Amino acid sequence: MTSIPLSCAIITLNEADNLSRTLKAISFIDDIVVVDSGSTDETVTIAKSFGVKVYNRPFENYADQKNFAISKTKHDWVLAIDADEVVSPNLKTEILDLFSKNQLETKGYLIPRLTFYLGKWIRFSGYYPNYQIRLFHKSEGQFSGGLVHERVKLTSKPHKLKNPLFHYSYKNISDHLKFIDRYSSLFAEEEYRKGKRSSVLWAFVKGCFKGFYMYWIRLGILDGKQGFVLALLGFYYNFLKYLKLYEKSNSVPSFFVMVDSIHDVKGKKSTKKNSDQIHV
Repeated sequence: MTSIPLSCAIITLNEADNLSRTLKAISFIDDIVVVDSGSTDETVTIAKSFGVKVYNRPFENYADQKNFAISKTKHDWVLAIDADEVVSPNLKTEILDLFSKNQLETKGYLIPRLTFYLGKWIRFSGYYPNYQIRLFHKSEGQFSGGLVHERVKLTSKPHKLKNPLFHYSYKNISDHLKFIDRYSSLFAEEEYRKGKRSSVLWAFVKGCFKGFYMYWIRLGILDGKQGFVLALLGFYYNFLKYLKLYEKSNSVPSFFVMVDSIHDVKGKKSTKKNSDQIHV
């Protein structure tokens, strides 16, 4: 297969369960950079077995880590994906056509993501198409953001691709709950730094709205039992985000809130202990 002038950047930490699947799907890319922040599993060994460039770098925040990975790529165009995302066969064909036919019409492309959850592809609940800028010219775009919600900012308007990235976001319910605990803490820390405050009532209202929005407005009911579970956990996630924000400013006893054993959020640093993907 003729190579195309495209690089791929991935950040990792303890992604041994996902990385092989992700790297196999991008074998058509000749320049792949993996930046690891201290994996204790086989992540680095797996990456090296695929012949990709591997760098070790302490984690500060998602945007900085991803921008560092991009800076180590050799081509002007980069595909920035997470270790739990897989380029679908149709997306691969679409990307190859863009480059082989020289049909790059803009400096960045939005790619839809299709999430696999509890044995089913989720097409409603606010999870699809969940467009993300993942393919872009690196001189025209970079990641920005705080502790959470990192996004690519472009100097021009992106176009949309039709075919999705497959997203394997959570291995099981326990993994989903760890995500909720981890990112609700990061959210509370970031909002607290901005001077935002909350209350128990506001946390409950925000949680109720999220669950209702996912299940009825975004048609999670059509996702079956998976949609119901996602709506319930959507309620819990939003409730916990704003409850932890309340805790930070009101010194609520610790038993009111799940202990965040995965991130140690102090000052302006957070220590990453699991996956790179956040879904809002």
